[in-house]
Amino acid sequence: MICTRALSIISKRDVLSKRLRFVSTFNAQRKALQRNRAAKLDNHEQFDYLRNGIAEILADRITDISRDFPRIVDLGAGKGHVYKHVNTYTTSHVIECDTAKDCLDLPRQDIEGLKTEQILLERDDTLPFDNNSQELIISNLWLHWVNDLPKLFKEVERVLVPDGVFIGSMFAVETVYQLRVSLQQAELERTGGIAPHISPFVSPADLGSLLNGAKFCMITLDSEEITVTYPDMYFLLRDIQGMGENGCLTVAPNLLRRDVLTSAAALYHDLYANSDNSLPLTFNILYFIAWKQSAVQGKPKARGSQNLSIADLGKMFGDKSKPGSES
Repeated sequence: MICTRALSIISKRDVLSKRLRFVSTFNAQRKALQRNRAAKLDNHEQFDYLRNGIAEILADRITDISRDFPRIVDLGAGKGHVYKHVNTYTTSHVIECDTAKDCLDLPRQDIEGLKTEQILLERDDTLPFDNNSQELIISNLWLHWVNDLPKLFKEVERVLVPDGVFIGSMFAVETVYQLRVSLQQAELERTGGIAPHISPFVSPADLGSLLNGAKFCMITLDSEEITVTYPDMYFLLRDIQGMGENGCLTVAPNLLRRDVLTSAAALYHDLYANSDNSLPLTFNILYFIAWKQSAVQGKPKARGSQNLSIADLGKMFGDKSKPGSES
């Protein structure tokens, strides 16, 4: 999560043609390396608390759909967080996809009646599946590192069968805002300027627009705030790295000076410390569900096709506001 927003680079040719060249914000190879290193830690399971908790919520939401799925595709599966919580009466096969090989190579828990297989993705925005081949695709706290979300969402829509469903969770705006504010104030005091050291997160409006732009329908979004407490800022930074959520800019950011980090730790405590001196860190989780369009889905009637006005409702059910009316 800790990183600087990459700046677009304008070449001489682009300047002459007055066009901007798209530059990836994140270095996908570096991110895969960071997550692989985190997976190799002896105590790597110690840092899975957030992903495990959200994976359980997503798996529970699958059960709300009155349908059996022959298989489920898990994008950014990591260490198999979703697989561990999927109900066997919902599906019998989980296909785990990720760009981090060491995460996929970790041994999976044997679950009776549930098969799993792992696919290493070459790119995070391209899926190795045929058109109209999958009924459900799920993603748990992984999409915030994808450079080209519009392209990936179009890929998901291509792969899903008509009336297929896309379920997921993402870090949303205001995630780790306490850390962002502390770092910015400390850097401003010590260096006279600030650089954004926290990666940008999507807003609900932006996510809805992206899904709609990929031709999904019946889009539903909801959010949840989860606050985790830490003894100090350095424990917090250790956990972020243990999650594999440290920065991976395409253009490497300036390193934070030690005096800036020391000042940020003090500011964090002064601004946000709880009564027991622990430090809260807020994660804003955005959940979504979107469906691929299908002829079998219900559709709203055309404008002007109604044959009953709102004014007529009072006549049908009676105006309760008038004296003598039944209550």
